[in-house]
Amino acid sequence: MEKAIILVDWDRNYAAATKNENIACIATGRSLEELKLNFERSLKLHLQGMTEDGEEIPAEFTNDYELIYMLSGKALMHFVDQLVTRKALSYETGINIQQLSHYAKGRSNPRPKMQEKIINGARRIGQKLLEIPS
Repeated sequence: MEKAIILVDWDRNYAAATKNENIACIATGRSLEELKLNFERSLKLHLQGMTEDGEEIPAEFTNDYELIYMLSGKALMHFVDQLVTRKALSYETGINIQQLSHYAKGRSNPRPKMQEKIINGARRIGQKLLEIPS
């Protein structure tokens, strides 16, 4: 199964586009779930239109494919901000709150290792919440 990279950003809404410049497909959504739904519909229609027009479909979209959503630092922080405080994320990741705020405002974009640290920190917080006895 081919993997297609979808780039996601945030500015009052989530917005997504394919990393492959030969597919001019975009979508938006108020939530990440809505964005994914809208993007999948948009991509299906776009590929159908390309086929009808006789355009060449990029290899990653010719057979079964999996969409991999890659969030920018701004989109990632918006998503995480809805779930945990920056103070909790800072404590769990060791990244200071001011730096997290820079990522959230788009002033800087986290390097891949830093983005992984944010994702893993949020997951650890979620795991700790699951461990609360009922």
